[in-house]
Amino acid sequence: MSAMTGAARAKVWPGARVAVLSPTPTHPQDFGNRKRVHAICKRYTDEGALVTFVHYPAELEWRGQLPWRAEREMSQAWAQHFTVGPTRTLHTDPRGYNHSIDEWWDHSIGDFLHWLFSVQTFDIFIVNYSWLSKALEYAPKSTFKILDTHDKFSGRRGMLEQLGLNPEFFYTSESEERVALGRADLVWAIKQEEAQQLAQMTETPVLAMPHLDPLRPLARPAPDPDGYFRVGVIGARNNVNRMNINAFLQVAEPVFRNGFAPIKVVIAGTVCSLIENVGSPFVELRGRVDDVEDFYASVDCVAVPMRVSTGLKIKTGEAISLGVPVVSLAHAFEGYEPAHELHTLRDFPDMARALTELSFAPRETLDALASASRAAHRKTSTAIQEAFRRSDVFARDKRQLIVIAVDSRAFLEGSIFNLALASMREYLSSLCMLMVVVVRGKASEVAANPAAVDRFGRVVVASDLDDAEALRPLLAEHGVEVVAVDEFLKRAQPALVVADALHPALRTESTPDAVLISRVEMMAFSEGRPYFEVPAGGYARAYAATPALSAETASRIAASGAEHLPAPCFWRSHHIRFPRMRDMSGTRSVALLGRPGAPAVQMAAAMARAWKLNPFAVCGLGEEPPPDQALPWFSADDYIAQLLAARTPLPSFAVDLSTGQPGLPLCRELLERLRVPTIATAPIALHRSFAAEPNLLRAATEGELWTSLRFLAQESDEVIDHALGIVWSDQNSDRGWAWIWRYCTNLFETRDAQFT
Repeated sequence: MSAMTGAARAKVWPGARVAVLSPTPTHPQDFGNRKRVHAICKRYTDEGALVTFVHYPAELEWRGQLPWRAEREMSQAWAQHFTVGPTRTLHTDPRGYNHSIDEWWDHSIGDFLHWLFSVQTFDIFIVNYSWLSKALEYAPKSTFKILDTHDKFSGRRGMLEQLGLNPEFFYTSESEERVALGRADLVWAIKQEEAQQLAQMTETPVLAMPHLDPLRPLARPAPDPDGYFRVGVIGARNNVNRMNINAFLQVAEPVFRNGFAPIKVVIAGTVCSLIENVGSPFVELRGRVDDVEDFYASVDCVAVPMRVSTGLKIKTGEAISLGVPVVSLAHAFEGYEPAHELHTLRDFPDMARALTELSFAPRETLDALASASRAAHRKTSTAIQEAFRRSDVFARDKRQLIVIAVDSRAFLEGSIFNLALASMREYLSSLCMLMVVVVRGKASEVAANPAAVDRFGRVVVASDLDDAEALRPLLAEHGVEVVAVDEFLKRAQPALVVADALHPALRTESTPDAVLISRVEMMAFSEGRPYFEVPAGGYARAYAATPALSAETASRIAASGAEHLPAPCFWRSHHIRFPRMRDMSGTRSVALLGRPGAPAVQMAAAMARAWKLNPFAVCGLGEEPPPDQALPWFSADDYIAQLLAARTPLPSFAVDLSTGQPGLPLCRELLERLRVPTIATAPIALHRSFAAEPNLLRAATEGELWTSLRFLAQESDEVIDHALGIVWSDQNSDRGWAWIWRYCTNLFETRDAQFT
């Protein structure tokens, strides 16, 4: 079941996160179910995913002790490992005729998962065994949920009773098992026969996903010095193994005796304590073995005498994985691809006769049977890879992923890029999974800020950043992968791309099914220039989001083919705090957003001085005032940086004379978030209720500007705050963000409908 190899092959799940809940550990791999769970986790790790393994220790080895070697090995094997201790009695008898599907559920698992899914996002959540399927209800809608059944539990009690065996372990009704299946987006059955049965019980897609160890052929043993043909049979101590092996021996012994077969059936494992024919000359009980490979290497062939049972016969998979000759009933080979007639024998008499013939056959016959085991392994491995491929398609088709392309300065605490990303992530993280792709700047700014990496959760860095390759090992220590952006977008196939920074890959046609939202103000600050080509081609739909819109920006958006989206850069957040430095000089200042040499700015400055205010100008990106300009001024990027670093005090209020020149809409939005009253002199896109009474922040004429300045200059802060209450309330509504929320919700609902 090993993943496809090859250095040139792209990994399927780079940077993805996979959570796995299992009542059986992945270490040590001394039982079939442990090997199965380990192999599934290893496959996703090999494909580039980070695996979070949640172990609910329900096996005997963990009762009353904590095996430290196994715990350490699991911690080393996976990106994260948690052990959730049981708070109830394990493996209890049913309260009724059958177990209800959640009868073994432990609320400690739910409490842990509630926390885990609140602090991390996962692409895939795999739950092992139907009796833990309630865990799937704790995963958010955006996580693809897989139930790995391992066994079909409905009808299990009736099957055991028909064999004269007492019901054991977990068994339930079909209606209850149907509940478990319905909680998943995809169900894995252990073999095709059970997949067909489960598929009739649910509308959830069901795939057969057998288990198979990697092929590692053993050297064939030398002939037995006493001339016996050694037939190996191995099993654990349970009633199903006991019943099948005893029944086989009862049928086989007369066949061996009548055929004068030089056969020794060598039985190993804890099942030996239950075998009845201990006095037979054809039976040797070897008992528990420390190394199963040593056992297989000591016998001439392996027999799997299982006429009836549930689940997959892991012992069959072990034998073909070791390349030893295998003789099996058809039932015992279910889940594997047969490659020889002796793999699908009808019943115990057929098996006994086949073994008798083999005991007299030349060694070349066993060589051919060993080759058939290797062929069966190849065929089964191919089937497993196909099941994984189809599972990947299901998961990716339903994947609800938003990729945010950012400047590396987003990882510098307190920068405008950092606050904008934090705001976007907090707003959208409850909708879906988010991945942050650093497409511009310096990889060193990411590597130097691991706390920011932890905060944003899922981060990759563009390989074409100057220092990315050199810092690849250090970034890997922080869980950050270095990727080629175009290849990453092709593999990730996000539903939505939010671009706060530019990259050539954003203009390619690698994401034809995605929607693009370019946040023009953030791009302008990242580029350090006001105008650039707005990406739009190669997407299902493209939007250019701005808090306000200049004529030049509108023209460039229209030329790109994108649609304009009036939306702020920040979402109101209780977790994002903007620093505030108060002016303690005793005078009031006014920030004039616009070019200092412009007549409107000069006029507003004169009005401000008339009301004993200290005016200064803030220029848009790429603008500079005339050399003889007397009015104090800042560039928009420098002014924002000083405000956020608390190196300059907040103005008492501001006047927006910019008509939307890049850089100033973001500056104005920041001032408004800091509750600085800002007078608009042109129609605005961000807040609709500014037009409502009192009409203090609208100034379409010189007279209105004069009136607004007079009010703000003369009244107390308390009176101003009270008068502008409706403005602050409107700001808290975040109307532009509400549109994005509705759009994303509809987008993901459409994808869900298509998946279904």
